[in-house]
Amino acid sequence: MFRFPFRFVFPRALALAGALACGSAQALDPALSIAQLHHDAWTSKDGMPGDVWEMTQDTGGFMWFATPSGLYRFDGVRFERIHALGGTPLLSNAVATVRAFPDGALWIGYRFAGISVYRDGRLRHYTAADGIDPEGVGSIVADERGRTWASTTKGLFVLDGARWHRIGADQGLPGMPEGLRRDPAGRLWVHTETALYYRDPGADRFVPADLEGQRFDVMAAPGGHLWLWYMDHIERLPARLATPPRPRDWWTTSYSMDAVFDRDGNLWSADCDQVCRLAPQALAHLDAWHHATDPADRPPPGATTGKPISVFEDREGNIWVGTQRGVDRFRRNRVVSMGLPVGSYGVSFALDETGRLWTRAQHPRGMGLWTQGPDGPVAQPETDVNALATAADGALLLGHTGYIERRKGGVRTRIPFPDDVPQTAMNPGVRTMLDDGTGLWTGFAYSRLYRWTGGRWHPAHEYGLPDTPPVCMARGADGTAWFGYRDSAVLALRDGKVSRYGLAQGLDAGVVGNVVDAGGVVLAGGDKGLFMLAGGRFRPVRLADPQAAAGVTGMLLDASGDLWLNANLGLVRIPSARWRAFLAAPDGTIAGYDLFDALDGYPGVVQLRPGQSSLLATPDGRLWLHGSDGAAWSDPARLPRNRLAPPVHIMSVAANGRSVGVGKPVDLAAGTQDLQIAYTAPSFTMPERVRFRYRLDGVDDEWRDAGTRRTAYYTRLAPGHYRFLVSAANEDGVWNPAGAALDIAIAPTFVQGAPFKALCGAALVLAAWLLYRLRLRRATLQLRRLLQERAGERERIARTLHDTLMQSVQALLMLFEHARGRLPQESPDLPLIDRTLDQARSALREGRDELTALRGAAAPAQDLVGALVPLGHILGEQFGVTFAVRVDGQRRPLCRDVAQEACFIAREALQNAFRHARAAQVTLAVTFGAQAFELMVRDDGRGIGEAARPGHWGLAGMRERAAAIGARLDIGAAPDGGTLVALAVPAGQAYERPARQSWWRRLGRGVPAGQP
Repeated sequence: MFRFPFRFVFPRALALAGALACGSAQALDPALSIAQLHHDAWTSKDGMPGDVWEMTQDTGGFMWFATPSGLYRFDGVRFERIHALGGTPLLSNAVATVRAFPDGALWIGYRFAGISVYRDGRLRHYTAADGIDPEGVGSIVADERGRTWASTTKGLFVLDGARWHRIGADQGLPGMPEGLRRDPAGRLWVHTETALYYRDPGADRFVPADLEGQRFDVMAAPGGHLWLWYMDHIERLPARLATPPRPRDWWTTSYSMDAVFDRDGNLWSADCDQVCRLAPQALAHLDAWHHATDPADRPPPGATTGKPISVFEDREGNIWVGTQRGVDRFRRNRVVSMGLPVGSYGVSFALDETGRLWTRAQHPRGMGLWTQGPDGPVAQPETDVNALATAADGALLLGHTGYIERRKGGVRTRIPFPDDVPQTAMNPGVRTMLDDGTGLWTGFAYSRLYRWTGGRWHPAHEYGLPDTPPVCMARGADGTAWFGYRDSAVLALRDGKVSRYGLAQGLDAGVVGNVVDAGGVVLAGGDKGLFMLAGGRFRPVRLADPQAAAGVTGMLLDASGDLWLNANLGLVRIPSARWRAFLAAPDGTIAGYDLFDALDGYPGVVQLRPGQSSLLATPDGRLWLHGSDGAAWSDPARLPRNRLAPPVHIMSVAANGRSVGVGKPVDLAAGTQDLQIAYTAPSFTMPERVRFRYRLDGVDDEWRDAGTRRTAYYTRLAPGHYRFLVSAANEDGVWNPAGAALDIAIAPTFVQGAPFKALCGAALVLAAWLLYRLRLRRATLQLRRLLQERAGERERIARTLHDTLMQSVQALLMLFEHARGRLPQESPDLPLIDRTLDQARSALREGRDELTALRGAAAPAQDLVGALVPLGHILGEQFGVTFAVRVDGQRRPLCRDVAQEACFIAREALQNAFRHARAAQVTLAVTFGAQAFELMVRDDGRGIGEAARPGHWGLAGMRERAAAIGARLDIGAAPDGGTLVALAVPAGQAYERPARQSWWRRLGRGVPAGQP
């Protein structure tokens, strides 16, 4: 294995360093051993190969690992091998060092290929052409002026502008440098094969430190004091070389080394066979510490993935160890292992009269008993203790093989088992004990429940209780003794009276594992859930996750009023405010509670078995609990809290299943409907509990809770502009208020674009107009058909009346006139006959007038002449005037309005000519001209005056009708005598326009477009 002989630190942002200085993240408690810390490991099977030469954390929170097989990035969940940055490939896979600078730049040093820097989304390479020897880059750092320095196996170089310059003997640095460091004062330290040199800020030369040895390194403790690291030991920097202590900065906390100080002053070293740690209290009395021989805290053998190479502390206070086979991480647990032998089970707790904790457990080597000392469990000689309890007076009760021992004030008293306890029960002995203040209740294995009082044992049935041993027993604040059984039953004994609670009383807890009086509220917990006694009945205590309150084997109410449960999912804390709120409204559900499970150090799973409560509080406020993997404790007053909000990053975007670059903004092709956005939030204390929420403006009105999912999915998106927002919270619910944002634009397809929508709108308007025109045409045709039918019917009636009634009346009139002619002149009947004939002639004239009106009411547009000619003949016959008709030009259909108005004008002119002109001939002339339609009525009568007679509106109506159709009407004297009425209508207004054929039909028939 190749191991570089020099190390350097990775940077973290100055703001992060300031946050750490303010204690925003907690370090690893020096009072805890490495074995009591939470340990995770990643190897090649997890995507993290071995030989981790160097580690760093950038300003965005990502962890970076330099290995001979490549550069790796980690967000707490997934390792990603980096082949290229900003679209530019790395120079080599053999990465020797990686350093994050406070300006956000990431510097990468290769074993053979040179140096690269990734800044502002672009990767820049430096090779021999830029003045640097590319072989074996070991350390990269910036000085007080912002210049970048690098040490390689060929020398020390500084980047001044765009080129690197070698630093040698002329700057006070002889020999070949092997390492480069910057301390909090800004001083640069360089070690060669055998000597150490430094350069003060602003100086041009290096000064020898007058120290000799092999492989120096400089480390800064949290207080700013400097230590020297050698291959076999560390020692304080001589006072003559020390500068006034300054707080550690970016350059002393942002990268890995062979040994580092964490923020609490613990020294972590990778130079032991496994990683080892020395507490600050021990270092305070030492001037030197030897890795191999001096005492130190070490994890159990084989705990790490391999031989350590480098050590690093991240921004949250977690310790990372790069090894030959992978990487290890150590962090503080909220539930801390008690330190019993590995494989311990069957644990029980009790307190003695001094408040000291006693623990009993079974382990692979047998049965053990411990007291809790300042440094952890202290083994006791007894090996046959199978149960522990605390008496009402504080005495310690121990269940031995064949007897129960009571200890208090140095006095030990033995209570033998009942005589009828079988021999098979002697070894397992006592299952559970309860001192009610006047007697000792004891449940024996393979036997019954007894009570010791008055110097002898009494079976339970003497007190009205079942002889079957209960699963649990407890004493209430009012002296009531409570007994929990397997059949979801709880019995209460007080003042000799037994009360039973079961399914009929609302208790459906299954196997009752624990009963407790929590501040006057009796709680019963079992494998089915948690219940409380209120008003003589048990009511369920509901939590958001029902399993959080199931399998309860231990409960207690601490001094602050918080309710604690040891149950199926782990250790549960219900804050006092939530608990009081529930008691005030017990029909609700408790949603706000804390759960401490395996990620927090919970030992295995809860064990539902007969015995004492699995949860106990000691006078110092710590809670002690046990599970299937042993025992642990938690200190509610000193629970580690992560106050650093995780930075959020949008990693990738996939549209319609194809990956696209994450730009600012992302422009997606037309037709994109499905969107997949991957995001992350580097957080390393409990990345499994990092929660996310996201929102796509334009789609979502509110945040979507994604839980721990790190991908957002959207389907059936419309084209437009969107903004994707994502935020994250760490394991303690600290949200990042800024989060990350990405603008996304989806281009419309042609059918989704504004032009197409405008065309569709125009097409709809055109279609509506065409439908309107079609409807209007159909209505017009229907009306015309009705009018034609009506006109035809009127003409038929007129013909019928003319040919029958009128002819008959005319014939009768002629007969009467013939008869009168035969009467003598002196006949007295002649006056009567004359009056009768006058009346008959008058009736005939009125009949003819009605026939004329009946025939002239219709004016079909297709045959105006045909509508007027019959009227002229009727009037000529009526008035004995010759009627003539002349038609010029090719007949063409007239517009409906023109035909109607022209018909009325012509009819009025004809009637005037026949009735008033006293003419011998009336002529109707119609001309279908290309420029105009002309209609004339001419007579040879006495002429017409200029003014109309009062009360007669015929001429005025004719002029109004002509004006309505845009025609010219002339009424006056004819050139050769008589009257002339002339109507002229422009052709564009007079004639109906024929239907125009479509352009494609015209083209097919060779008809020019635009012609009818």
